[in-house]
Amino acid sequence: MTSTSNIDANDAVAVQSEGSGQIRLVNLTKTFGNTQAVANVSLTIPHGSYCCLIGPSGCGKTTILRMIAGHETPTSGDILIGGTSVIGQPPVNRGTAMMFQSYALFPHLTILDNVAFYLKMRGVKKDERRRQAHEMLERVQLDHLKERMPAQLSGGQQQRVALARALITNPKVLLLDEPLSALDEFLRLQMRGELKSLQKELGITFVHVTHTQPEAIALADMVVVMDNGTIEQAGTALEIFNKPETPYVARFMGAQNVLTGKVDAMLAGSAHLVSHRGEKFEIPLTKRSTEVGDTVSISIRRDVISVKKASDTDPAAAVNTVFGVVDSTEYQGNFVKVSLKIDGVDTFVANISDAEYFSETVGPGDRVMASWKTAGVHVLSKVDTDSAGSPYAI
Repeated sequence: MTSTSNIDANDAVAVQSEGSGQIRLVNLTKTFGNTQAVANVSLTIPHGSYCCLIGPSGCGKTTILRMIAGHETPTSGDILIGGTSVIGQPPVNRGTAMMFQSYALFPHLTILDNVAFYLKMRGVKKDERRRQAHEMLERVQLDHLKERMPAQLSGGQQQRVALARALITNPKVLLLDEPLSALDEFLRLQMRGELKSLQKELGITFVHVTHTQPEAIALADMVVVMDNGTIEQAGTALEIFNKPETPYVARFMGAQNVLTGKVDAMLAGSAHLVSHRGEKFEIPLTKRSTEVGDTVSISIRRDVISVKKASDTDPAAAVNTVFGVVDSTEYQGNFVKVSLKIDGVDTFVANISDAEYFSETVGPGDRVMASWKTAGVHVLSKVDTDSAGSPYAI
C-alpha cells in the first residue's frame, strides 16, 4: 500500500484551521484483485456538513466510507481528517464513529449497556459511562426504554440506539451506511428529519451513504454522485437536482429527460438544436462556448413538461416538443407520471399535476405531444453517449 498527498505545508495549515471534522480525500484508489472499486477520487467534505454519497450498487460509495472509518486500507492516496493523515491509524484513533446498516446491537445487553459498551472498552468507570449513556438515550428520546433488550424494540427504536451508541464516543465525524434502508416509509421520513436536526445540534460532520435520491436531496448540504468508482458531480442538493453536469446525473438524481441535437442556428441569447429525428429545440446560451455544428445535450425536468393529445399539430413546425405514444400512466397523488415511447423505442416521461391531467386525460395508446418552455431547459456539460455510444440518444 502506498500513501500519497498533494497537499503542501501551507495547504495543510489552512485545512487544519477549517475544523477538526473536515475530511479530505486525495487521489484515493482502492482495488480488490483486478477490480477497481474506487478510482483516483479527490474530495473535500467541509467540517460540520451533512454529506451524502449516492450512487447505484457497486459504485464505490460504501468502500469510501469504510476507508474513512479505517475498516478498509486504500491501495493508494491519502485520507485527512482535520488536516491530519489517518492512513495506518486504527479506527479508534481517527475521531470517527460508524453506524452500520444492520445496527449490530448486542442482543444479550440492555439498551443502556449497549450504548455504554464502547465507554466500557475504553476503561470508563461504570457510574460515569452509565451517566453518559443516560444522557445520550435522552437525546434520542429512548431513556424510558433503557432496561429493555434490543429484541423488544421496533426497528426505528433500534436505529436510535445504534445512533446513540455511535455518538457516545464524541466523534468528529459520524459515518452512516444506509441507516434508513431497513425502515418502512413512515419511519424513514421521521428518522430523516431527526438525523438532520441532530446533525445541526451536534455540529459535527455526517457522511451518509444512500442509494435513495429523495433521501440525499432532503438531508445533504453536500451531495456526491458516484458511478463506477468515480465522482460524477459534487455540490449542493439544489445544484445537483437543477443543474446536473452530465447525462448520468440528470437521469439518476433528477430522473430528467435527456435530449441531444446539433446546433443549426445562433440567436440572441439562445441557440437552436435539431435532433436526429428532426425535432427542434431552443436552448439558452450558457457560459460554455457554443457554435453552429456543435453537438449539445440538454435535460428537461419532468415537472416542467405539459402533455396533450397530438391532434393535427405539425411536428415540423413544433419547437421544444417531442411526439410519441403513451406507454403507461401512474397516479402518484398530487401528480400523474406519464411515460411515452418515441418511435416505439425511447422513453420520455412527464410528471403532470393531477388538476392538469384530469382536465384532459391521456392513456396508453394515445398519440401525444410533450412540450416545455425554453426557460425549463438545462444545458449539460457533457454530450450524452448512451444507447450504444450514439450521441443522439434521447
